[in-house]
Amino acid sequence: MAVVANSCEGVPAPTALSFITASLSLILAIVTVPGNFLVCLAVLKDPYKRLKSPFTFFVVSLAVSDLIVGMVTEPISVWLHFREGFSLKINYNWLVHMSYFISCTASVLNLAALTEDRFTAITYPLQYRARFGTKRAAGIVALIWFVSCSLPFVYLESGYLLYAFVFANTAIALTFVIFLVTYVGFLRSMRAQVSELEMVRNSSQTEENRARARTAANERNVTKAFILMLGLFLCCYTPSCVMIYVMNLCSSCSCDAIHVLRDLQFVFVLGSSALNPFLYAWRLPNFRKAFVRILRWGKVNEETAPANTLDSAGRIPGTVDRSA
Repeated sequence: MAVVANSCEGVPAPTALSFITASLSLILAIVTVPGNFLVCLAVLKDPYKRLKSPFTFFVVSLAVSDLIVGMVTEPISVWLHFREGFSLKINYNWLVHMSYFISCTASVLNLAALTEDRFTAITYPLQYRARFGTKRAAGIVALIWFVSCSLPFVYLESGYLLYAFVFANTAIALTFVIFLVTYVGFLRSMRAQVSELEMVRNSSQTEENRARARTAANERNVTKAFILMLGLFLCCYTPSCVMIYVMNLCSSCSCDAIHVLRDLQFVFVLGSSALNPFLYAWRLPNFRKAFVRILRWGKVNEETAPANTLDSAGRIPGTVDRSA
């Protein structure tokens, strides 16, 4: 395994490829850092006191992993690839690889945690608060970062290509299967909730029924935003996994092809970190309102908050907490 890839380690990459990868890394860094920093700042400041929930714990954790990409991995990538393009000696490759694997592991685990969060919220709405309290979410996030910072040290012994191959076959592939299984559960639960909402709308329009309808609608909006984020993950990580397989197993690929695949799979994963905030945070009313307030794009009054926003406990105002 990896005979061709390992034999190309001493072969220089095409000059044009090095400069292209450096330029793409620079562009992605410029996009990645502001978007993910704004997500973290919105939850930290929380101007309307509606962003403190288990879901946003995982969102911030994912944004932090993306910030590592934008503030560490991508700038180092720019520096290394420009040196590679100018045929200068390249040292400290392990810096970009370690930050890359730490952020990738954290992203995969955070997405798995978000999947479980959304699955519980949709499938077991009455037990959701009991299963995903703030303390438990914080504990899960701490465990995610412990594993993410510990596991990549194996790379220092195994090397980049072998570790990437093992990572693709375990963490990413396993998470991919989990996503597919839970996605089927999403669809079934959401169909059931749509039917229930129709029954509620056709019955008496009490305040409790209207609150239940708003809560269910909000959960669906959050889940739809998450499904988009999940789709982005699959679009970025699946081609990257395929390229890792080709780099390790292709016996007829030239060294130029190996270098192209090496950089391309790297850029695909970096692109996920740049686009995440725009695919989920900007779609959710609570995040959008916080962004507007922080950036001072206009005067925002709390009285104009959308009807389906959450209160400080993560519920729709007026919702009866049945889990108590």
